[in-house]
Formats: sequence, structure tokens, C-alpha cells
Amino acid sequence: MFEKLKEKKFAISLLWFLLPAIAGFLKWKQHSTNNYDIFKGVFHHTVHKLNLYNLYPAEYFDSNHYGPLFSLVIAPFALLPDYIGVPLWTVFNAFVLYKALMVLPVHNNSKWILLLLTLVDLMTASHSVQTNPAVAGMIILSWYYVKKDKVVWAALFVLLGTFIKLYGIVGLAFWVFSKQKVKYILWLFVWSILLFCLPMIISSPDFILQSYFDWYKSITEKNLTNQTIINGVGNRQDVSIMGLFRRVTLINNFSNLLFIIPGFLLQVLPLLQFKLYKNVVFQMQYLGSLLIFIVIFSSSSESPTYIIALAGVAIWFVCQTLPIKKSTWILLIFVIIITSLTATDLFPPTIRDFFTFYSVKALPCIVVWFVCVYQLFNFGENTSASKWIIQE
Repeated sequence: MFEKLKEKKFAISLLWFLLPAIAGFLKWKQHSTNNYDIFKGVFHHTVHKLNLYNLYPAEYFDSNHYGPLFSLVIAPFALLPDYIGVPLWTVFNAFVLYKALMVLPVHNNSKWILLLLTLVDLMTASHSVQTNPAVAGMIILSWYYVKKDKVVWAALFVLLGTFIKLYGIVGLAFWVFSKQKVKYILWLFVWSILLFCLPMIISSPDFILQSYFDWYKSITEKNLTNQTIINGVGNRQDVSIMGLFRRVTLINNFSNLLFIIPGFLLQVLPLLQFKLYKNVVFQMQYLGSLLIFIVIFSSSSESPTYIIALAGVAIWFVCQTLPIKKSTWILLIFVIIITSLTATDLFPPTIRDFFTFYSVKALPCIVVWFVCVYQLFNFGENTSASKWIIQE
């Protein structure tokens, strides 16, 4: 199987970039680029000093929830005609994740497996013209550069992800694996100042400072909206462990912290195994669990967000020892069908809506996360290295 994948690596890579480009072009052709219109608005509104989080029904529906720094990220695309900008944007996001997966310390055959396992969700994100592939890539790169002992770059990717969409902040967990912890902290401080101030070059200090306060308010309000249930049915947000509980039990008056705090503790406790910090398999499996964690414990998670979780599932899969257990194959197939494929046209709209509105889409990734955390807790009892991973 691995040799066949190796022979077809060019085709897989070609599909990885070609399909998002086609998706972006089709979305432009269909005049269905609302998310992209929001992204462009971040740039134009920053330049003209208009509140980044107000509603602009003449430009798009919904509102922006990205940080002021995003205005510079989207700027090169926003300045292009949409028929060029939209496809380039989807390809750019695909590229960031592609680059991140390709630098992982796994054998070449394993890299094509990583691409294949995430390709469907890459397309789901691309059809929504979303940033999530790039967000996943930045988190992976923040770990990779810690592993390569390049803390300047590691700190940069953590803060880029944080200043753009907050999710990137989980990359701070990889600080414990760093050999230069003090230098890492110093560069976090330096990059924080630079990235905080950088949008001011196309706007003004007062406007950007106010925008950060507005961003916090916007995120707080969005979190409450995401948890809304009407007649027992949720919206397209909150496809998470909390959303699944809400929509199955119809109990809505509870704090997300009842789930997030225990989940956070389970996510952090494996790091008490200090002797395993130098083990690259342990580090990669922790990376995979963290990518899943930020999605299944976020009330902002929606179908296109699951490219982040699927990247985590794929990394978890290549951390398994060979031969792969039957139970692992079953769980992987469960993820592919319920989480990935139910978002595609292979299923009729009513089925797709069921898995999203009732948060069932989250269930397979929730199970994988628990399995992954269990394996991390028991890693000391089974230290045999995965044959998929290069031991450096």
C-alpha cells in the first residue's frame, strides 16, 4: 500500500492544490463568497478606520470575528480582483497546511497518508473560503520549530495564529518541549509587541487599540450566540462536545466550563511525564491531541473548522505502532464517514444538516481525542516507537 502511495505522490499533491483552486473559482462564479467578503472587509475597514466588528449588510451578512492583524494577512488578496483573489486565497490556505504536514518528521509514505486523510476536510474548508487550513498549519509549525530548536520562528507562528483567530494560542503548550525556554519567552514578548502594532501602519494607533477591545466584545457575544437552541435544534456553530450534550439532552443552561475545565486538565496532565519530553512520538501524539482538543472544546466550531481536528486525527494515526490494530482502523473509518464525508454531496442535505445541527459530526473526533489522551497517559508502558515516524 505504501509503495503505491509513493508512486502517486505527485497526483496527491496536485489534487491538494488544484481542488481548492477550483473550489475558490466556483465560489466566485456562483457569487457565494460571503466569508471572503468579510475577510476583505477587515482590510478595507481597517484602512478607512471603520469598526471591524459592526454589521455591514450592504457588503456581507454576518460579522467579522478575526483580529486586526488579519487585515495585513488578507491585504494582498483583497487588492486583487475576486476571480483571482478567491482562488489564490484557498490555495494559500492549502499551502500553509501542506507545508506544515510535509515538514513533520515522518517517512515520505506517511506524508501522503496525512494528505489523503485531510483532503476531504480541506475541500470543506475551501468551499467555505475559510482560514482553518492555515490555522492548523500554523499550530503544527509552532511545534515543528520548537523541535528544530528555532524558538524565534516557533514563537512567531504561535502569535500569528493567536492574533489572527485565537486558536493558535494552544501552541504555547509546546514551550515545555523547548530547550531554550527563556529565549522562547523573550521572543513571545517581542513578537507580541510587533504583531500588536503592525496593523497600525495601514490605520492608526487609536483605531487599532480600540479594535482589540471590540474584538474581545465580538468574541464574547459570538460565544453566547453559538450556544443557541431553537426547538431542539442548534445552528451550524457549536459542533463540539458541549454542543452535542446540549442538543441531545436539550439542557442549555450550563456553563461551557463544566466541560472545558475537565477537558483542559486531561489535555495538560500527560505533560507531567517529563521523561518523555525528548520522545518525538510522544510530542507528535500530543500535537495531534491538541489539534483535536481546540475544535471539540470550542463553541465556535463548525463544519469547516474540522480540518484542524482531522489534521490531529491524521497525526494521531501515524503515531500508532505497526501493524495497525483493528480497533484503530474502525475508529479511523468512523471519523472519515461521520466527520468528513457527511459534509460532502455524498449525503443529501437533510443528512448533512442532521450531523451538523445536532453536533453528531463531533462525536468521532471526541472518541479519538479520549483514545489519544489515554495513549499519552499510558505511553510509558508502551514506548515502542511508531515505524511511521523518523527518530532523529
